[in-house]
Amino acid sequence: MYYPIQIPYLLNMEFSQNMRYTEESADEYGGFVICYWEMQPLTKTKLSASNIIATDACIDLVASFDEKSIGFAGMSRTVFDFELELPSRSFGVRMMPGAFHQLTGLPATAAMDNFLPIETVFTDFDSGYFFSLPFAQAKAYFRKALMSCTKGNTPDQFTLLFHQLSEKTPATVAELCKELHLSPRQCQRLFKLHYGITPKMALSIVRFHKCMEILTSPKAKPSDILNVAGYYDQPHFIRDFKSNIGITPLELIRTYQS
Repeated sequence: MYYPIQIPYLLNMEFSQNMRYTEESADEYGGFVICYWEMQPLTKTKLSASNIIATDACIDLVASFDEKSIGFAGMSRTVFDFELELPSRSFGVRMMPGAFHQLTGLPATAAMDNFLPIETVFTDFDSGYFFSLPFAQAKAYFRKALMSCTKGNTPDQFTLLFHQLSEKTPATVAELCKELHLSPRQCQRLFKLHYGITPKMALSIVRFHKCMEILTSPKAKPSDILNVAGYYDQPHFIRDFKSNIGITPLELIRTYQS
């Protein structure tokens, strides 16, 4: 299963001191949504806090409740300094890679590295009413609206693909194209359409999150990764990992286990 791991509370001390980040499962959406997430301030003091958002190929539906904005957004590369003005409350869902395109018919590039207001996609969503509700009721309204978008749909081959890639990650784009029975040009075009990223980026992201799963386990050892994630050698693994999260695998293990 593909379940990208976001751990801002470990990567940024300032963030963990001022914000509470939580996730919960979202199985009711038939495979289109990975999880709910929520951020709540731990302070009433006005200040700026920086969040690290690791690239995961997902497009989220994000509601910034106090800023009164709701829409789709994804990030093709890790953002190391995503600024948050506190106190602020936000929540959202992390959608499976490919789900945005399947459910909206829009190319994933419309929301990847961009913020796409929900009204431009679902014209019947009442943002004014949504933001007039108390926080807890707004979350319920949000979930009901999302359910209406996913009900009756079944994930297609592209929305399921990252699960398959997580189970067996091709070493190269050429191998990926061969497994999908696509030419390199077709593969590039379809990945941009469904995911908003290149096939090469997709493989790097899948390998990275496989590493995160291993390294955040209770008995993590970096040596376990070379046999599982498909890296050529240890320098390749360390270089790719650090480019995605800003620290080395050993630094992550020490932080997580402490």
